[in-house]
This record gives sequence, C-alpha cells and structure tokens, in this order.
Amino acid sequence: MARPNPDPVAAEWVTFRCLTSAGRSDEVCALADRIIAESEDPLRVGQALIEKLAAMINLGQVDDRRVSAAVLDAIQGALGRAAPHPRLTGEFYILSGFVAYANGSISTAVTHLVRAERLLRQMTELTVAAADTWHDLSVAYSTLGFHGKALSAMHQGRRLCRRAGLPEAICACLETTVRAALAEDHQGRSDQAIAGLEAVLRFGQAHTADLSALDTAFWAYAAARLPTLGVPATEVVVAEHNGDPTLSHLRHLAAICAAIAAGEPDEALNLLADPASPLDVFGVPEISRLRSLAYAARGDFRAALAEERAARAAVATTDRELKQRYLGSVGMSLDQERLRKVAQQHADDARSDPLTGLPNRRHLETFVAALASTGTPAVIGLLDLDRFKAVNDTHGHPTGDLVLQQVAAILARNTRPDDLLSRFGGDEFVFILPQTTLEEAVRIGHRITQAVAAHDWQTLAQSTPVTASVGWSRLDDGDLAAALREADRELYRHKHARQHTADIDR
Repeated sequence: MARPNPDPVAAEWVTFRCLTSAGRSDEVCALADRIIAESEDPLRVGQALIEKLAAMINLGQVDDRRVSAAVLDAIQGALGRAAPHPRLTGEFYILSGFVAYANGSISTAVTHLVRAERLLRQMTELTVAAADTWHDLSVAYSTLGFHGKALSAMHQGRRLCRRAGLPEAICACLETTVRAALAEDHQGRSDQAIAGLEAVLRFGQAHTADLSALDTAFWAYAAARLPTLGVPATEVVVAEHNGDPTLSHLRHLAAICAAIAAGEPDEALNLLADPASPLDVFGVPEISRLRSLAYAARGDFRAALAEERAARAAVATTDRELKQRYLGSVGMSLDQERLRKVAQQHADDARSDPLTGLPNRRHLETFVAALASTGTPAVIGLLDLDRFKAVNDTHGHPTGDLVLQQVAAILARNTRPDDLLSRFGGDEFVFILPQTTLEEAVRIGHRITQAVAAHDWQTLAQSTPVTASVGWSRLDDGDLAAALREADRELYRHKHARQHTADIDR
C-alpha cells in the first residue's frame, strides 16, 4: 500500500511546474484556486497564490494593479502565518519585482529583486524548486535589463543543479541568454551577439530532452535570429501551444527572422506591421532592429539606417531613464543610512521602529518626560500621509512599506539635530521641536510637506501621488496626550481646508 506524500507543498509544486513548463498557465490558475479554496495550510496557500500570480504574469493579466496588489498582499499574509521559508519568500519578492516593473516602478522592482537574491543565498535546499527560483530571479533581472545580474543568477542556479546532481536545463535561462545577446546586437556589437546566440544553440543541443517549452521557444528564436546576422543555423522545431502569449510572440518573431533570411523582406515587414501581435517579448529595440534588417535586405538603406537609429535611441532612452531614477535612489540610500545610525542609537530597550529605524512611541514618551523635567518648551507635530490606503490597495503592502521608509528618510533629512522624529504608528509620524514657536513650526511643517510632495514617487508608486499633512500644538507641562489631541485636530482642520480648496478648483 502506497504511503501518502508527507509534504503536499512539494507534491503540488511538482504539478505546478509541469503545467507551467508545458505552457498551460490557465490550468495553473485553476489548480491554484482549488488549493486556496480548500486548504488552511499557509504554506500550501502561499505557494498556490505565488504560482497563480506567476501564471497571470505569463498570461499578461497583471494590468489591473489592484488585482495584482491584492494577490501580493494575500501571499504576504499566508507566508507571514507560516514558518520562515527563504525559497517561497524569495519567489514572493521576485513576483513583487515583476509587478512593480509592469507598473512602471523600476527602482521598486530592483529593491524587491535584491531582497529576493539575499533570501535565495540563505537557501540550504538542493532541489529542483530551489534551482527554479534562481531561474525566476535570472529572468526577472533580464526583463528589467540588468543582464549581468541576470547571468549571475543563472550561473548560481546551474551551480546548484550540478551540486545536487540535477540536469542543468532546470536552470537553462535561455530567455536570459538570448536577451543578453540581443542587447549586444542592439548596441552594434554583432560579434558578441553572435557568440551569445551560438552559446544558446550549443546549450539547447546538449540538453534538448530536458528543456521546458518556453526555453525551447527561446532556443528556436536564437536559431532563427542568427541567419539575420549572416550565420547559418539549423531550424529548431517548436510544438504548438495555445494560450501562452509569450510562445505566440516568439513564433511570430521567428517567422519574421525566417522571412529576412529567406530574402523575403516585404513579408517580414508585413509581419512586423501585424497589429494582432504586440511583439513585446524583447521590447522596442528588437522590433526596430528587425525592421532595419528587413529594409537592408530590400535595398532601402535610408529606411534601414533610420530604424537602426531608432533601435539605438530606444536603448539609450532606457539607459538614461534607469540612470535618472537611480540618481534619486543614491540620495535616498544616504538618508536610509542616517536612519540606520539613529536606530543603532536607540536600539536598546526596543525603542526603535523596525521598519523605518526611527525612534518609536516608547522613546517619544521618554524624550517628552525629559523635556518636562527640565522645563524646556517645545512644539509637537503630527504628520500623516494623505490617502495612503490607495498606495497599499494599488501596489500592495510591500510597496507601501517602501514608501513609509522613504518618507521617514525625507522627514529625517528635513529635521534639525535637536528635534525628535518618531514613527507613531501606521502612516503617522510625530515631531518634537524643542525651543520652537508655533509660527516657526508651521514654516518647518510647510517645508517638510513640500519635500514629501516633491519627491519622485513615480519610480516607486506610479500614478499614486504621495503627499502629507501636518498639525502642530504646544507641548505644555509634558502632557503628551493632550498635545497630540490638539495636533490631531489641527491636522484634520488642515486636511479639510486643503480638500475644500481642491473642490473649489475643480
């Protein structure tokens, strides 16, 4: 009599993997929904939600931010109820990165991927699941255009496979290697591109039987793309798969390459103009490059040059946007470092907030008591974020936490050395300003709220503005509760006035 599987999470993961590898993402969603409905095991539910969100990404169904944010929050909730699990939590952050990128928040996406990588390095399991997680991280970095990081994650996964005696094709990451090769071609380094595509062909030929349907499709595209660069390659046949848009897009792109190589540039240009195929697997630079090759094959070198310039411009635009967004991240990192130092100063007695590194309510009370004992006059300010719930609802709580951390950094940067800034709870922060008048505090508060509003939140929470309101009160005789009540009334008077003004403007 067969024994029941003692680990349903592992058994279900194998089923999910088989369906995903075969390009049957709709069935992944159906299986996930069934497990979520029937199970109370947080790890089973967390894994099912993870696989469902991955399938939604494969099916191109993450356009509705609220839906993907709700799934991410459900995953976080399930994993939070379970014992620590580096692999599943790492997968959660990888998917958070994909969703953030799909929503246009590149810096948020990279933050999530770095968190995922740190968790994956803590894994001790030598399993197919662990190798698959490195594979997913590699593809995520590749999608964002960080090809060096993507290839590094791929090599980590392949090393794990060798240590565990598993086929290296489990972490083939042919999407990563093809995309890296094409990036070389888009920047005019055709020799490196050819070398990269030929490496894909060698890997595919050596591991044919173990490749997934998706890896086989990327192998086939490498074989189709090489002849457009003057290098003959044997065609790779891919089985038909219905319902997976990535496989459909790759087949369409391969047909374009085949037409160019066969001396049928008009057919290639017709396929490139087909509005029914979004052709977004490799982005704008690859489409412009294929048009350039087709025009060159037709002898229209003026049009070919224009498309070549368009490909280079698309690459340059992407690189420039990345650099601009990371310039802001550098300053924020410095502010976060300052907060970490503050947290170290208040680490004893559990007096710091673990999310932001700011002093917490307990330290606030001690600080106010010290002011009262010396008779030092002070002003108290209560700040909260306007419509912060929309950030969590639209982008998920992981992004909401990042927003709170960055707000804390902005507030810390705009307070004076003798002031106390603390996190009071949720999206509320409290300031204590010794030796300060209410008039001075109002000016300081205006500067602080302006700094919050002026920050580039688009890279973190696109289309969800982050603003703040603050109310002030005198702190008399150390009566913290009374001062907070008055500051809270001022805060909401300020919010109401701003809302009334906004209604009039509309």
